[in-house]
Amino acid sequence: MKRFIKTAILGACCLTLSVSAVASEEGLKDFNNREVINAKYTKGAIPSDPNNKLWEGIKGKEVSLYPQISVRLNDKKANSLIPKKELKKATVKVAYNDKEIAVYIRWKDNTPSVQPVYDTDKFADGVSVEFPTEFGKGKTLPYIGMGDENHPVVVYLQKVVAGKDYQKSFISEGFGSLTEIKEPVQIEMKYNNNSKEWVAVVKRPLETDNTDLKAGLVPIAFAVWDGDQYERDGNKSLSRWKFIKLDKYPLDKEYLSYLSWGYPLGKIGDPVRGKKLAVQNGCAGCHRFDDQQTAPLGMAPDLSNIGGIANPVYLKESIVNPNDVVIRNLNLNRHYNKYAKPDKFNAYPNNDMYQWYIVVNGKKQSKMPPFALNEKDLKDLVSYLSTLKDWKNFK
Repeated sequence: MKRFIKTAILGACCLTLSVSAVASEEGLKDFNNREVINAKYTKGAIPSDPNNKLWEGIKGKEVSLYPQISVRLNDKKANSLIPKKELKKATVKVAYNDKEIAVYIRWKDNTPSVQPVYDTDKFADGVSVEFPTEFGKGKTLPYIGMGDENHPVVVYLQKVVAGKDYQKSFISEGFGSLTEIKEPVQIEMKYNNNSKEWVAVVKRPLETDNTDLKAGLVPIAFAVWDGDQYERDGNKSLSRWKFIKLDKYPLDKEYLSYLSWGYPLGKIGDPVRGKKLAVQNGCAGCHRFDDQQTAPLGMAPDLSNIGGIANPVYLKESIVNPNDVVIRNLNLNRHYNKYAKPDKFNAYPNNDMYQWYIVVNGKKQSKMPPFALNEKDLKDLVSYLSTLKDWKNFK
C-alpha cells in the first residue's frame, strides 16, 4: 500500500453505490446534524442584500473551513503563515423560492483586506461557493478543490478589490483549470465593523445552463480567502462537501444512504487500528500525516487535515478506485531530475516522481492502483483518516 492514497485521497471517488450498506437511523441523524443545511422556502422575492431582515428569520448551520494544504504557492511568506492559521467557522443559511436560491455566508475576520488596484503584494478577502454540474443517484462527489476532469463544478467567486466589483463565475475541472463563464448570479459582500465579520449572499436561478439545483439534496462547498494572510488562488480555507435540503423537491433515499456512509462519525471503525494499517502498509512513504512526516514534500497530497475537508464516503471511494477522480498537482517545476540530461538551455527536466498521475492514451490515471480491503480494514482506515484535522506541521 505504499502508494495507497496517492492522488486519490483528495481527489478520487469511485462509483460503488451497490456495495454501500443502507444507512442506520443513527447514522442518518448524525449526517443530517453535521452536513445538511435546511433551506427555507419562501413565496416572495429573495434579497441579495446580506443585511436584509429575511436572513434574521432563517436558522443557520455552522460550517468549518480548514486551510488548504494539498497544493502550495511558490511564496515562502504565504506558506510560512499556514501553520499559524486558526480554524475558520462560517454560518450558512439558504433560502429559495420557485425560481431562485440564495446562500448566505457569515464569517469572522478581524483584518478586512481590500486589494489595491496597482499593488501586487497585497491581497483581497473573498468568498466562493461551488456546486457540481451533475449530482444525485449514480454520481460521486467531485474533488473538493474546484472539481476534476470527470466531475466539473461551477464556482461563484467574490473578492474585495478597490475600484471594481470583482465578481466571477467559472467552470472548473481542478487546480489551474478555471474557465470564466456567464451565469445569472448576484453576489453581495459586506463588512460589519461592529462584529468584525464579513457577510455575503450568493443568489442565482435554481436552474441555469450549467446546473440544475431542483433536487431534494444538493451538494455545496465553501471557501474563504484572508488577504492579510497572503491568501489567493489555492491558498485559502475550504469546507468539505455540505448538502442543502430543499423540501419542495423529492429526496432520493438511495443517494442519501450513499452520502451518509461512515456516520455516525467516530463509530464506524477503530481509528487506532486504522493508523496501524496506514503505517504498516507504507502510506507514509508518499504522504505526510499525523506524526508521519518523512515523505518528500510534494510527492503526494499532505493528508494532515484530510478529515476536515473530506466526507467519509469520499475517503472510502478514494481507496476503492483512485481513477474516478484524478487531480493534477501544480508547480511541478519545483522538482528537477538532476540525474537526467539537461536540455539545450542546460535546464533539467521535471522529476516525474512528484507528478501525481500518469497519462495513458491521453487520459490521466492515478499512480495509485486500486487497493482491495476487507470491510473492517476499510472502515478502520477511514475512521482514522477522518480524525486528521491538523495543519500545524505544514512546511
